[in-house]
Amino acid sequence: MEDGAAATAPAVFTVAVPADPGQLAPTRERLRGWLHASGVNDWDVEAVLIATGEACANAIEHGCRFAAGEIFTLRAELRDHRLEVEVRDDGGWRESADGPGADRGRGRLIMARVMDEATVVGTPEGTTVLLVKHLPVGS
Repeated sequence: MEDGAAATAPAVFTVAVPADPGQLAPTRERLRGWLHASGVNDWDVEAVLIATGEACANAIEHGCRFAAGEIFTLRAELRDHRLEVEVRDDGGWRESADGPGADRGRGRLIMARVMDEATVVGTPEGTTVLLVKHLPVGS
């Protein structure tokens, strides 16, 4: 994160996203703009966008079940050199039905690999994905 760059963007980014796969790209671009305005370097921006994209796609497919009118929330907050991204939906939690060797079900692994922390908390009231990236000082 570049010194002084974070002053050009609000410390918190929040958006309600319709449960429509067509909203993923515009949401990603809005988040990309906020991350750049916050001084996050290109490498970390891409990692955050990959993980957040997985979490958002899961919220649409599993949390909202592609239901018209459903929304989920995306919130990102930058404090010091710690970026937290939260994706929250109101759908009921269920484990993936895809078994070993399936072509699906790798989102959690991807999120864990590109972020410093990736936590998924599912309850009958909804699912929250918390992604954390520790940003380098002075980069």
